[in-house]
Amino acid sequence: MVATTLQDLAMRPKPYSWSGTASADFDATAMSAFVGKYMLIGVTYLDAAGQAEASIQMHGVVESATEQGITISLKGEREGESWTMPANVNAISPADPGRYQLPETGEIVENPDFITTWVVQRPHSG
Repeated sequence: MVATTLQDLAMRPKPYSWSGTASADFDATAMSAFVGKYMLIGVTYLDAAGQAEASIQMHGVVESATEQGITISLKGEREGESWTMPANVNAISPADPGRYQLPETGEIVENPDFITTWVVQRPHSG
């Protein structure tokens, strides 16, 4: 198990949530099937040149799925936080049964229902 200090927790990057609306092919019935399910999440943030700036792993329970996004109530070291991702069913995959270790925190997540990964690139300025 990895020991984490309060200073480590204060210095780790806060995951940016998404805001917006879903695409025209949003399927409320398909999205509602995710509510209450356990999600393992990986997000890589890139700078404008495409170089990795940060990588964040999280996990939690889907609390809502609407056209405005899928909101996950985070668990583990991010307990009490929430994170919102785009309402895109194509970005979610069933997870294989097993134990997943998060590189950032060392946390072990057992048998999540789904996995989603995202790459977010900062826009070019100017």
